[in-house]
Amino acid sequence: MKTTIINSLCIALVLFVTSCNSGKKKETQTIEEPQIEEVDMGVTGDNSMTSLDWDGVYEGELPCADCEGIKTVVTINSDNTYLIQETYLGKETTPIETKGTFKWDDQGQRILLSNDRNPFFVGENTLTLLDSDGNKNTGDLQELYILRKVMD
Repeated sequence: MKTTIINSLCIALVLFVTSCNSGKKKETQTIEEPQIEEVDMGVTGDNSMTSLDWDGVYEGELPCADCEGIKTVVTINSDNTYLIQETYLGKETTPIETKGTFKWDDQGQRILLSNDRNPFFVGENTLTLLDSDGNKNTGDLQELYILRKVMD
């Protein structure tokens, strides 16, 4: 009998305590998400321009019709400027430097250089020299047109 009375008192006490707390209103605080202004660059989705860490220094040895090869170092900067240093192996010891600006093609995959130079396809840590029509070179020598990014 004592157990029943104690149990009944415990239940009554729990109901009393919970009923007193249910009347309190909780204050809620609304946090607004900051608005991010999107910049329309004419390109949408994932592509070389938006998804890759493309700025940096790339180097390699491009094929040459009348020399051993062209040691090529291309620096592309985030401000859309570039510097190309070309050394004609077996002929010229001083690099020929070309500076200019570039813009991205409509798909955000290729950089189009000023000074009427052939464009480059921008890949993961690579620049691939394209032909004058903007196509990748094919055939046995296609790997020779790829410059590799110099990692710091």
